[in-house]
Amino acid sequence: MDVELAVSGGVATLTLNRPDSLNALTPQMLELLVQHLDRVESDPQIRALLFTGAGRAFCAGADIKGSGAAPAQMSVSHARSSLVPFQRVSLKLYNLNKPVVCAVRGATVGIAWSFAMCADHLIASQTTKFIPAFLARATVPEGGMLHLLARRCGEYRAKEIMYLNRTLTGSEAFEAGLASKVVEDEQLMPAAQALAEELAAGPTFSIGLAKQLFRATSGSFEAYLALELNAVALAVNSADASEGRQAFKDKRKADFKGY
Repeated sequence: MDVELAVSGGVATLTLNRPDSLNALTPQMLELLVQHLDRVESDPQIRALLFTGAGRAFCAGADIKGSGAAPAQMSVSHARSSLVPFQRVSLKLYNLNKPVVCAVRGATVGIAWSFAMCADHLIASQTTKFIPAFLARATVPEGGMLHLLARRCGEYRAKEIMYLNRTLTGSEAFEAGLASKVVEDEQLMPAAQALAEELAAGPTFSIGLAKQLFRATSGSFEAYLALELNAVALAVNSADASEGRQAFKDKRKADFKGY
């Protein structure tokens, strides 16, 4: 399969698996990503997601040579409809109410960079090359890239990267606030797996609520406070919160269940 999902110990590992094509995205892969992300969201046994790519690259972006290729000219309505599958994946990743770790190495191009930034934690290897690509082809960045870039590194830096098509190494991305961590290539998957397992062992119900609050920070302060009020009320009444209080009293490590 070009996209694989494996579940072990509460962590789902979602892998782009077209290494011979640098995991370039086809329409079929986008549909599989949506299906797998729906399963991750709905399965209570899955408490965290690790998203990565097989082989020497995370993803070369959309498959512009194969079935994902766009015609030389298309109507506005066609352009909009062709973008929807990519946006669906971005939204699924961004709105997933479970912690998401993305591990990238090698080429991370265009829409693949957008997908990676939808994660809560982005771990890059020293071999990573983040390549915007869109404006080099005179197209507009897709998958929420500008929104995500500006929030993470600031508008001025985001414009420099986008307008001038700047390629960033893993270390440069980390320094710009666009990666959570940068590691040697051989340490990429062990580090990402360890982080995903640590997150899966945490109070994932409350983490999901906190994710909603993070997403709301770009809206009005009043709307944020209203959402915060509801989220705090939901979290304090969860089984994990009860376990956390009891564990604190017992001076032991809490055993969170994710609800």
